[in-house]
Amino acid sequence: LKTFLAPKASVASTECHCIHDMGFLHESEPLTWEEAMGKLQYVRDHGIEQFLAILRRCGATDGDPFRWGDEVEHQIFRLAGNGLADENRSAKVSLRSPEILAELRASEENLRAAGAQGLETSTWMPEYGRWMVESTPGRPYDGVEGVAEVEQQLGIRRRRLQEALQPGEVAPTLTSFPLLGVGNFSEPAFEAKGPVLDSLFVPDEVVFPHPRFPTLAKNIRARRGGKVEIRRPKMKDTHTALPEPSSRSTLPESVQQADAMDEVYADAMPFGMGSSCLQVTMQASNIAESRVLYDQLAALTPIMLALTAATPFLRGWICDDDVRWGQISQSVDDRTAAERLSGTDEAQGPGDSRMAGAGVRPLAKSRYDGIDCYISDFATTSSFNDVPLAYDQGHFDRLVRGGVDETLAQHVAHLFARDPLVIFGDRLELDDDREIDHFENLQSTNWQTLRWKPPPPHKGELSNKADAHIGWRVEFRSMELQLTDFENAAFIAFIVLASRAILDLGLDLRIPMSKLEENMKVAGNRSASTKELFWFRQDVEVAADAGKANYDRMTVHEIMSGKDSFMGLIPLCQAYLDRVGCDVTTRETLNRYLDFIGQRAEGKLPTGAEWMRNFVTSHAAYKHDSRVPEAATHDLILAATEMAEGRRSCEELLGPFAQPSCPSVPCPREQCVAPCFCGAAWVSASADMCPSIKLESCPLVSMA
Repeated sequence: LKTFLAPKASVASTECHCIHDMGFLHESEPLTWEEAMGKLQYVRDHGIEQFLAILRRCGATDGDPFRWGDEVEHQIFRLAGNGLADENRSAKVSLRSPEILAELRASEENLRAAGAQGLETSTWMPEYGRWMVESTPGRPYDGVEGVAEVEQQLGIRRRRLQEALQPGEVAPTLTSFPLLGVGNFSEPAFEAKGPVLDSLFVPDEVVFPHPRFPTLAKNIRARRGGKVEIRRPKMKDTHTALPEPSSRSTLPESVQQADAMDEVYADAMPFGMGSSCLQVTMQASNIAESRVLYDQLAALTPIMLALTAATPFLRGWICDDDVRWGQISQSVDDRTAAERLSGTDEAQGPGDSRMAGAGVRPLAKSRYDGIDCYISDFATTSSFNDVPLAYDQGHFDRLVRGGVDETLAQHVAHLFARDPLVIFGDRLELDDDREIDHFENLQSTNWQTLRWKPPPPHKGELSNKADAHIGWRVEFRSMELQLTDFENAAFIAFIVLASRAILDLGLDLRIPMSKLEENMKVAGNRSASTKELFWFRQDVEVAADAGKANYDRMTVHEIMSGKDSFMGLIPLCQAYLDRVGCDVTTRETLNRYLDFIGQRAEGKLPTGAEWMRNFVTSHAAYKHDSRVPEAATHDLILAATEMAEGRRSCEELLGPFAQPSCPSVPCPREQCVAPCFCGAAWVSASADMCPSIKLESCPLVSMA
């Protein structure tokens, strides 16, 4: 599945040399930024040639089955203390992901050798933080019916990870660690202000120990001309200090100066890429369908970001917004000062000709942000693309000469308006007809809400009946990781189901790109899923250009459940299921997920961000000063762990969808080969099904 989900270089080894977000994990030493400067144009130009080669080799692929998969980014923490009564209890990130990753991979190899296959297995990959790992199921899911398997497979991965942890370590599915960058927040502890991150708050040692990851951080700073600046609004409480507004022209030089700001300030890549998300990748039947799906899912990206909001903390402070998106965007913003002056007429000088746009061409966004254009090959597409795109005319012209239509040529050329951030010297001169490193170098470091993913050519050329075949895919990237497997499964299922409904019913959800950007700007606001209005199409069953389409500002509840003539996304998904039919188990599972999403959209159930903020602000250790106490962090992580494992009630988060919790008694069967985590993955459960009472009824415990 990892190959299915992620771009792949042509390598001799069968070991995966890439990860989904970070690009290739090639085993050599990357060039320094000064060494790379003379190679930037070469990589950009040859990346365009490699895309054209993919199109020549795989552009005619057709009839691919609908397969899909999910990715979860896990975080590992260490809890210390003698229970909730211990005033000195603590929580830290555990910097053991390399060892844990090795153990997980060895465990999966042993399982496969013993005959496990498909969804009984999982794939584990490194992530940016040394306290993080990423997981996917062992094979793609097939069709809409695959949603009935997701929750159980998420539970399998959760248990596998927990089995690899040491005593005191836990791995709840939190989006971020609330105290990242506060004091000695890691185990083991290291000093900040290292040469890689140059951070006031986090040491270099928190970055995963592969040369690519520290090189990303160093080269972003080098290209930008200084440290990244992350700023989020600070929640104001009764005892919160209220300083003068922070200056944008000067940066703090100490932790004390940073804490005195009226914003929450952070200064390094781990504050962004140390956040966890939930992603879904879907294979289309052909290139044309993949382009349509990309465009139609775009309208959902801010809506789903608001619905899954789960990041109310940054650097020990409670924020007055709810999501990770802005802080990640700022954490990898490699634009020069001139490039960040978008929309000004100020003369910027000649710049440096070795860089894309000479380093002075205005770029409206960070390379981690919402999408910038629609890409489907329809006559109406250009009318919705009302935001100017930056690109090299030479790249656009080369793509058009190579047979690419102007709409897609603009998209690809726009990706290459950025510079490659990491270049490996021994992977520079390649056969552009066979290798795709340079294309993926830019493709995989344009981190947007959606990613359009061409197939690796050696996989795309295979018959679509072959297990190893990979086609044209779309990755949905905006959602935040949720606290429980039920929530994560529900949102994964919704994206899968919505994609099928859109294509089967011929829906058109497009709004002008400028309005989509307005939606992204409000999606991260506090309680945006119930308090903000979002532009959305009302006439989704009518194809029209932007001038004739009917769109209005709606609440997320109205978008999901309907308003006036607009049926609503959930009823449209139900209509699709009525039309195509599915087995009883799948329909019951989907109905439950859709009901849950509808209740969250209506505000009957809180988002993760709302639940976590309330947990901390109502905690006995909280001093109403907007700071997250360490005791509250410990208790939040413990509560999240217990809820996900079914050992703690989570009715305040899930309401009627909460599963009964297991009593804390040992399993009576010594031959049990899996621990009891009954609440996390049960689709339907009752108290008498708890393994500690009636082991034979438990669907999650395998027997020796």
